[in-house]
Parts: sequence; C-alpha cells; structure tokens
Amino acid sequence: MYELNYDLWQEMIEDIASEYAPLFSIMHEAARELPLSRALIDDLLRTREREISTEPWQMWLQIDPIDDNIGGFRIYLMASEELDAIKELMLETAEDHGISQEEINAFEVEHGLDMLGDVFEVIRDRYEILPEIRGDNIIFSLVAFDSQDIDDSKGNDIFWSEEAYTN
Repeated sequence: MYELNYDLWQEMIEDIASEYAPLFSIMHEAARELPLSRALIDDLLRTREREISTEPWQMWLQIDPIDDNIGGFRIYLMASEELDAIKELMLETAEDHGISQEEINAFEVEHGLDMLGDVFEVIRDRYEILPEIRGDNIIFSLVAFDSQDIDDSKGNDIFWSEEAYTN
C-alpha cells in the first residue's frame, strides 16, 4: 500500500492551489478597481480583448456577449500560466510530502482521482476563479463585470445615468 492517503492528497491539493493565491488576490483587486466606462466597454466590444499587464503574470480583459437578445455581456479578467509550471509545482509538492510521481499515478488510478482536476476544483470553489487548459497554458478567468447584474442593482450610477452605456 502507498503512504499516500486521502487526507494527504487533500493537503497537497490545498498547497498547490494556495500557491496561486497571490495571483488570485491581484485579480480580485484589479476587478474591484476596474474603471468601467462607456469608452472601455466600446473598446472591448470592438477589439474583444485588452492587455492590462505582463508582469509578473500576463493579464488581460476579455468581453463575451451573452445570448440574451438585449446585448448583454460579461467582462472577464484573465491571467495565463504555462501548464508545465503547475505540473512542476504538483511534482515539487508531492516530493515535499515524500510522495513519488508513481504513487500519485497509482493513487489516481485506484481512486478515480485527477490531481490537476482537484486543484482546479479548489481554485473554482475557494477563489472564484475559473481555470481552463488552452493548449500549453492554463487560463484563469474571473468575471469582473456581468451586465445582468445591472438588472439586479439599479443603484449603479454609471449605468443608470444619462451618460450610461446603451446598446
């Protein structure tokens, strides 16, 4: 039997996800401070993306239309990390806990687990960040603005004033 058990598995998953906490904190802060304006929204509707940072992580805004027949949209704050970086972090974390890659592979097969999938689940649940593999990268997405929220909160002056953005 392996030294690896479910409690240790969960501890390693938590350790890996928490390594990205500084990035997620920066993303949440940037989303809170995002200066939403008609000009920004118009620019994003035209270009679909706008880079906002390259150091230490590449970050950008992306707008996606919502198929709601009234021109709704979501603005995402996104960051990119190389897939190899998180895989290396997973190996280092396992080694720090005295677990080999072979033990991880066997544990995953035996229990129907996936370490990367479990890390992604913790990231979604704890940090409200949506991770997705695209090619050789992981894209972390945070909903920075959802136009459907306007309907829920008409107190937002920027959208309900005379200079408000309209479709």
